[in-house]
Order: sequence, then C-alpha cells, then structure tokens
Amino acid sequence: MKRWAVLTFCFASVVCGAWGQAIEKVAAPEGHAAVLSAYRKACLTPENASTVMGFDSIAVLYLEHNPESALGQGMKSTAQLMLAESMWNPIDKLSQFQAWQPQLEEAIAAQPFDPDLRFFRLSVQYSVPALLQYNQDMEKDAEVVKQAHAEGHWSNQPEHESFIIDFLNQL
Repeated sequence: MKRWAVLTFCFASVVCGAWGQAIEKVAAPEGHAAVLSAYRKACLTPENASTVMGFDSIAVLYLEHNPESALGQGMKSTAQLMLAESMWNPIDKLSQFQAWQPQLEEAIAAQPFDPDLRFFRLSVQYSVPALLQYNQDMEKDAEVVKQAHAEGHWSNQPEHESFIIDFLNQL
C-alpha cells in the first residue's frame, strides 16, 4: 500500500510541476509578444521615461529567461537607446547612444536576418538625429522588414503587423 501511495505522490508531483511550468510560460510577462507590445507603447511616447522603462523592464525579464538570445539583447539595447529621448542633457543622450548602439549592432551581427532586430534598428535609425550618422542601414533594414511582412512573419500578431506597416508608410 505504501508503494502505491509513494507512486501516486510522485505522479501527482510531476503532473503538478509540469502543469505549473506550462501555466507560467503562458502567463509570463516577458514573452515575445509582451515585449513587442511594450515596445510599441514606448515608440508612441519615447519622451515618456516611465513607458520606455516599462519596455526596458520587460526586455530585461525576456533576456533573463533567454540569456543567449540575440533578440533579447536587441530588445534591451533598443530600450536603452530609446531612453536617450527622455534625457534632457545632450551629453547624457550621446553617452547613452554610444553605450548601447554597438550592443544593438552586435545583436544584429549574431542574427542578421531577424526581422524584429532589423525593425528595431530601423526605428532607432529613423529617430536619431542625422548628426549621429546612424542611418546607413535604413534601406537594407526596410527591405528585410518588408520581405518578412510579405512572407507573413507577423501575421499571427495583427497589432504588431499593423504597427510595422504604419511605420513603413512613414519612411
């Protein structure tokens, strides 16, 4: 009888543990879609530091759960680059840009055909002053993003897909 009790307990523990992990993954705020949603919100009000910090916080959580992810590094770098918009001191803005722009480039070098990373860089290049001369890849990035859209890369994320289309129409 003890043997059945132990086996039942072990089975219940495994099932409950697996169920808990599945629930955690579904509800995890740091999921890809959640980060993209926070990114869209930050893009709409880049001067609002708290909104951009929300994007940064979710990107950090994503990166903690995916430490080797170039996409996670690109998300974090993009959030940090966006924070420069809310800084009032031009020296601080430049320092922030110089610290995080190379990290975004490293993420893209690791995954050069990732359309999300290319869209992040495209949006940053579109937003930074021409004085920084960080616009050399805009055409290539726009082509990668357009191609990914044509292939349905964001078709399961209609809100993000619409955001990208609107952005591309602004170029």
